[in-house]
Amino acid sequence: MKYINAKLIFFFIFQMVFFITISYSQYNVRGKIVDSATGEPLSFANIKYNNKITTSNNNGIFHFLIDTKNLHLEISYIGYLKYVSDYNISTKEFNLGIIYLKEDAKTLSEITVTSGKYKKAIEDVTVSIETIKPSFLEKNNTLNFANLLEKIPGVNYIDGQANIRGGSGFSYGAGSRVLVLFDNIPALQFDSAYPNWSNIPVETIAKVEVMKGAGSALYGSAAMNGVINILSIYAKKKPYLKLKTFASIYDQPADPVKRWSDSLPYKYGFSAVYAKKIKKLDLVSSLYFKNEPRSYKKDCFGQIARATLKLDYHVSDALNIGLHTNLNTDKKITFFYWKNSTSGAYVGDSLAYSLQNKQVYIFDPHIYYFTKKGGKHIFQSRIYYVSNDVTDNKSNTSTSVYGEYQYQKQFSNIGLILTAGAVHNFALTEAELYGDTIFIAQNTGFYAQAEKKFWKKLNIVAGARYEINSVSGPKVIEGEDISNKYKKESKPIFRFGANYKLFPFTNIRASWGQGFRYPAIAEKFTNALSGNLLILPNPDLESETGYTAEIGIRQGYKILNFKGFADLSVFQSEYNNMIEFNLKYKGRLFFTAENIGNTIIKGSEFSTGFTGKIADIDIRAMGGYLYIDPKYKDFNDEVKRNLSVDYNILKYRYKHSFRFDTELKYKSFLLGFGSFYNSYMKAVDKILEQEIFIKGVKQYRKDHRYGTNVYRMRFGIEYKNMELLFNIDNLFNKEYSVRPGLLEAPRSFTLSLTYNLK
Repeated sequence: MKYINAKLIFFFIFQMVFFITISYSQYNVRGKIVDSATGEPLSFANIKYNNKITTSNNNGIFHFLIDTKNLHLEISYIGYLKYVSDYNISTKEFNLGIIYLKEDAKTLSEITVTSGKYKKAIEDVTVSIETIKPSFLEKNNTLNFANLLEKIPGVNYIDGQANIRGGSGFSYGAGSRVLVLFDNIPALQFDSAYPNWSNIPVETIAKVEVMKGAGSALYGSAAMNGVINILSIYAKKKPYLKLKTFASIYDQPADPVKRWSDSLPYKYGFSAVYAKKIKKLDLVSSLYFKNEPRSYKKDCFGQIARATLKLDYHVSDALNIGLHTNLNTDKKITFFYWKNSTSGAYVGDSLAYSLQNKQVYIFDPHIYYFTKKGGKHIFQSRIYYVSNDVTDNKSNTSTSVYGEYQYQKQFSNIGLILTAGAVHNFALTEAELYGDTIFIAQNTGFYAQAEKKFWKKLNIVAGARYEINSVSGPKVIEGEDISNKYKKESKPIFRFGANYKLFPFTNIRASWGQGFRYPAIAEKFTNALSGNLLILPNPDLESETGYTAEIGIRQGYKILNFKGFADLSVFQSEYNNMIEFNLKYKGRLFFTAENIGNTIIKGSEFSTGFTGKIADIDIRAMGGYLYIDPKYKDFNDEVKRNLSVDYNILKYRYKHSFRFDTELKYKSFLLGFGSFYNSYMKAVDKILEQEIFIKGVKQYRKDHRYGTNVYRMRFGIEYKNMELLFNIDNLFNKEYSVRPGLLEAPRSFTLSLTYNLK
């Protein structure tokens, strides 16, 4: 027994000595990677050390263990020159200090995150991506994010809803096939699938990315037609302060008959942004106020006040926790349709006015954890409360809770990136708008995506998602028993894509992605009266499914002092059981959401952009042209009865659209010019042209059947930290409408003054 115990003791001592020796021979290496020009950290840089791989964390910091004194280090980051160096480790805790990476002047890369939930070069993605930088928003004096949408190639904006490549028509404020994200968290009001554009703090936007095509595999139901991802600024060591004040006046309508007042409508406001790193705390805050006491529409006004606060605390190099908040009030009077198309074009029908008083409170807690081996754990959540007090029994309150866990791992040595996660949405809605009752909606999703690079030229992406949706509510609506209408639905959806670098600046891509969209509560159960227009529920509304396929080529170029890109793609989208609002008459006039059948949208798109310099003049330009052919796959007599035309075309679409913007800057002076064009909207609801309740629609459409080209111009001057901008929107005072019964704003003049300390 003593012999056995002695052997055990000897073995234990040997093991202890062995592990102590092993641990003693390990060296802990750490460092930080920053931009050599700005000093800002470069997050998620690829780090190769002695044939092993890791990444820097969100603050550019990295650390790893090695068991030899000889270290061969390679650091790479998109758009920067590779860093390569050899070290002789001298201490157990070896600090490499700050490693500076220099920008690669020859690169044409732009970084994007939306296609795969991680940073990558835009030319390597497998779908079409459009990016908008903050200077474009600032120079175009974007006071509301919705004003930006009509300026983005491939995007149309119709009465509160965005659609990409004709994926949607006019949806009357409910149901969206375009998912809007703010800092990678869904920004749609869950019960209506509607973006409250006034919530979005345009004053803090750092970048906007638009992904065109089905994104449901990664982002879920509402991303069936694409994703608009709005990314905000982050705190830096140097304080950032931006103060802005602005004032606008509207010109009189070009047609004297449509002028309803001798005095000019106007609006004014201000914004303030402050950001700073305070030791371990990142602080970003903003205030925004806009008042429009006199709108260009008679008897209408609007007032928005908003405060945002982003707090991110770095507990350690590996752990970040944070809370982002957004508090918003929006009060306005507006009308749904005009009195008539002539003298009453900017005057609402007496029954069409409504007063809306909305409060929105958003809280986004989150946790990020980065492992030593390059793994990333993310938990992000959102509490979204909306109180919407509206006249004519259209009020509603909604509380939704969103939570997402995501894990991502980059295996740089084999060129593989894995992303997986789980999402849950819960919403409780109480609304007069939905029959003065309570509904509960839930959505659960599980997703995974793998991206692999082969031969340093070919990227392959494969993704899948399993989604579960359900709604519960009252058993009886308007005397009808609907207890059997609440169906829990689930469905798997898939995505595949490929991108091949044909030449150094030439990439070809192909993608195919499915979509699955469960109807929103507002689409199935809205029961309200707006003027003479009744909106009725449709508990029988079914989910829609579909796919988008695309082939494209992106060509980068650098000629003399100019660099830019040209992108050409052809695409096809098919939707089964497509959901759209139809205007119908059965003893009374009413709007209702219906499954209009199977549809197909074919098209092509060209977009381009460049920056450059001629002598002392900086030049920037961007633009794009979109063509679509939107049709019903099942075109029959019932469909014809609801169309204003007798041939096959989907309603509320523009077959041709064009966007363009350019800017010249000479020393402290700038001059900018832009335009957007939409062709004639050929098909609308037939009843609208019969003028049962909206007067003058048929004649107005007949007089304006050649499409609309609207121009804008801006002038600016910079002096030290100050910038004075003068913007003219609708330069030639064009009269136009994006949907029947409502005119857009006449020419406006905006003067803004910005103080920027950065």
